Amino acid sequence: MRALGRLAVIMAVGAVAVVGTAYATGFDLSEWQHLGKPRNVLVVEGEQIRIPIPDGPSERRASSLPVTTDGSHAFMFEETAQGPTRYDPCRAVEWTHNPTGMPEGADQLVRDAVADVARHTGLVFEYVGETDEVAGFDRPLFQERYGEGFSPVIVGWSTEEQTPELAGSVTGLGGSSSVNGAFGEQRFLAAGVVVLDTQDVTELMESRRGTALATAVIMHELAHVIGLAHVDDPTELMNDENSMLITWGPGDRAGLAIAGAGPCQ
Repeated sequence: MRALGRLAVIMAVGAVAVVGTAYATGFDLSEWQHLGKPRNVLVVEGEQIRIPIPDGPSERRASSLPVTTDGSHAFMFEETAQGPTRYDPCRAVEWTHNPTGMPEGADQLVRDAVADVARHTGLVFEYVGETDEVAGFDRPLFQERYGEGFSPVIVGWSTEEQTPELAGSVTGLGGSSSVNGAFGEQRFLAAGVVVLDTQDVTELMESRRGTALATAVIMHELAHVIGLAHVDDPTELMNDENSMLITWGPGDRAGLAIAGAGPCQ
């Protein structure tokens, strides 16, 4: 009972990273439609890395969703006229999973949470397979193991000893990096991270509404990944202390629809 009581209030921390940008003067044939515009680069450990030009047309992969509800919602990165920083809806949000340390049966909960966030945002999520990368917020934005482009969103498992931020009642962590697109000043989210506490999720899954509560934790962290921040309203799933909620509130749904309605590169 003490263990379950400790988990009755589920806290989640949204960890994010802001990446500095600079501008390059190089030019190649793939940039002909941007003639006269400098290509953005990231400066990573003193090295300039040109931001990849996204493949495919500037058309949404799925229809945007109307905002039909009202309530408390907030965003990790606010901008002015462009709105909050979001993922590019013209590209699939690629994601990968490191199952090391995962409680038995939790793989389906992760997939259900991803599908739910996709359904409420209008973003298309594309699974790119398992990885042995350890999920953490110091991960490189570009990795050879994933090929060209930004690292995909990663979902992984950890313990309080391995990840001190999971201490106490914190069951998960989630967030993304904010980077410039290949051209111009518009910023986008990239290389998201979800870290889940193995012991806490295991105990949740063993409780009376275990699978639903555990799935709600993962949904909450994925909402951080696509840009939502905590709110003070205890009736919303994005409240930092989830009092046994298992579904989105009206403010959550409004925020998710806005998060999925960002600009295309």
